[in-house]
Amino acid sequence: MVASADPSIARDPAGGDLLLTWVGDDGSGWGLYFARSADEGDHWSDPVRVTDTGEVKPHGEASPRLVAGPGGKLAVVWPRDVAVPGRQWPASAMRVARSVDGGRTWLGPLTVNDDTLAAPVGHNFQGVAWSGDSGLVAAWLDERGGPPAAHHHDRLATANDSTSEPDATVYLARSPDFGRTWERNQATWGGACPCCRITLARQADGRVVAAWRQHFPGNVRDVVIAAVAPSAGAPVRVNQDGWVYPGCPHNGPGVAVGADGRRHVVWYTGAAGKAGLYYAALGADGRSLAPAVALVAGSMLPAVHGSVVALGGGRALAAFDAAANGRRGLGVSVLGADGRVVGHSSVPESEGAVYPQLAVASPGSVVAAYTARTGELQELRLARVALPEDDH
Repeated sequence: MVASADPSIARDPAGGDLLLTWVGDDGSGWGLYFARSADEGDHWSDPVRVTDTGEVKPHGEASPRLVAGPGGKLAVVWPRDVAVPGRQWPASAMRVARSVDGGRTWLGPLTVNDDTLAAPVGHNFQGVAWSGDSGLVAAWLDERGGPPAAHHHDRLATANDSTSEPDATVYLARSPDFGRTWERNQATWGGACPCCRITLARQADGRVVAAWRQHFPGNVRDVVIAAVAPSAGAPVRVNQDGWVYPGCPHNGPGVAVGADGRRHVVWYTGAAGKAGLYYAALGADGRSLAPAVALVAGSMLPAVHGSVVALGGGRALAAFDAAANGRRGLGVSVLGADGRVVGHSSVPESEGAVYPQLAVASPGSVVAAYTARTGELQELRLARVALPEDDH
């Protein structure tokens, strides 16, 4: 391929194979591709093209998201640009493609947002998860008007803030048949930062949680977490960062849920005096189990993007794309059950790494997929991270 970027990696719940999608350019334009590995990422199947040219393009904060379900069912969700004359940025449609044979073939994409007869607006910065026994739930940031169904603060409380971008509404859409059909879109929470991705995670019993960046009064941009499926719950602030920023920082959180129901969250804050990527462990009720810890911080730090996976025994592993000296590269931290960092390393030869994504490959290792940027070149790369002996 001429270029590749924006991976999404998952583990097949049936056989444990690693599953990967990415945005690639074969010389004819960008498309979405899929491959499978049965040996923890050492070898991969020949790429299968999921979309035609023109459906997708690289965008780290809004890249496609892959989800694997039961019986070989796979789905991937992404935003497709919709050009609108006179509009500064394209509008977008929320799209989904499905496979029912483990990724060997893919059905044609469908549009998830149900306002297709109205003037085009943005439907972007999405997350998706397998819910219940055989359902899907998707969430995205939406520019449509109309009152959301739930708030954790007065919707008008941020109206007097001077911002560079208007707030978005978090919309939810549910599918009872893993993406074949979709129920009516639900405007669920308002006051969301309009360009910080919302991330979804499934727990063992089929329930789903979401994390995103919220706009609080006074232009405070902190991360919240809430139940999504089987029903939406009230958002809870993950940490009192108090980051005052007069716009959207284009930097959403990562979230994973362990077998014990513990929520693991990573997020970036640019709050004065404490800029960095942080981790917190939360209980099933959303309450903090231990103080948040910085995984990387420093005065030279750029905006950092993080991802996290749950390990056994209440532990987690987080990955991020910057070092304290400001250089782009892949760093990883292992978090203990007490919420503290018990191990840290930098992945060799990962210069230029951005937007890492993680999947548990085996009891002893995690695979990180990321985009490596060198000048104008974008390249998909993978790295295997071995876990300490007491983590497997």
